[in-house]
Amino acid sequence: MRQKGFTLLELIVVIVILGILAVVASPKFLNFRDDADEAVMLSMKGAIASADKLVSMKIKMNPDGLSANKSRFTLDSGETIRVRGNLPDGRWKNTFMHLVDFSDIAQVSSNNCKNGALKWCVRQRNANWFSSRGYTALGTGRGFVIFPNGRNLNRDRCYIYFLNQNSGGNSTSVHPSLIGHDFSQCS
Repeated sequence: MRQKGFTLLELIVVIVILGILAVVASPKFLNFRDDADEAVMLSMKGAIASADKLVSMKIKMNPDGLSANKSRFTLDSGETIRVRGNLPDGRWKNTFMHLVDFSDIAQVSSNNCKNGALKWCVRQRNANWFSSRGYTALGTGRGFVIFPNGRNLNRDRCYIYFLNQNSGGNSTSVHPSLIGHDFSQCS
């Protein structure tokens, strides 16, 4: 009685076909993390934009919540945030960490995000950083950039950003906040 099975040639052909499929399909699967990071950053960008608009509306509706020098605003929760030109200030720790609820994020003091405990890093930047990348021509303001763990802020353009372009509390020269993203080097 003869047993049926695969010949060595048939097994080699199957292995070669599986190898070709793996080479063709693996880049698609490897990009899932980058795609997921981009999706999360876009939702963060939306939350930051909403918080920016909400606070500016609250300031217009309740100017009594502003400090005497118009650099701080008291929220309904009692927390005080920084403002510039009657808009939320571009500082993460003094303003936006009180306005949005992002997990696994912390402000860093270097351009590298290499902390295994974090998923996201925030880095403060001045208006010159934004101007040097072509995001704005104004030379005033404060901002921050959120980027994924494992990235370098100056080397990898894979981030969302916020810039309050106002140099002070003068509401007659208010420029809107700049909120955007650059995913050109995420993958």
